[in-house]
Amino acid sequence: MNILKNKHMVLASVMAPLLGLAAYFAIDAVVREKPQAAIAGQSYNLLEKPNCRRAGGTCGLKNGDFELELGFEIQGDDQLLLQLGSLHALDKVMLAVVENETDDKPPVEMQRADEDGLSWKIEIARPDPDLHRLRLVATSNQAFYFGDTAMKFIRAESVVD
Repeated sequence: MNILKNKHMVLASVMAPLLGLAAYFAIDAVVREKPQAAIAGQSYNLLEKPNCRRAGGTCGLKNGDFELELGFEIQGDDQLLLQLGSLHALDKVMLAVVENETDDKPPVEMQRADEDGLSWKIEIARPDPDLHRLRLVATSNQAFYFGDTAMKFIRAESVVD
């Protein structure tokens, strides 16, 4: 018996993948989390992108469409100019360079690099990329965005955006 001569088998071979794809997208549309606007006074976690964990010169933090991009410039042997860029205007940015999870080092405020609040900068002591982590809190429209990221991205040479 030749399978290609059986109309039912040919139709089933064509329809099964199409029905599988249709079911995949239909289920995704039903159970997918709907994006919501940030609410004033609420806190939102920023996730580090993979580029923070390797020597690439930049580090991205993201939550939905809210995204921050960190870069740096080496200022001598023991100083680092940390730069932050955002697509959304920020009201304030605080950060702390810590050695471990229990470190209670107080945060310091970054300075605006432009009038719009899209670029920020701060000069810090040059951290050890393998040991230190960066904790960051940014406020935008009275919503708080906080993140914790590795500092391995500073192993690269100076990167200026």
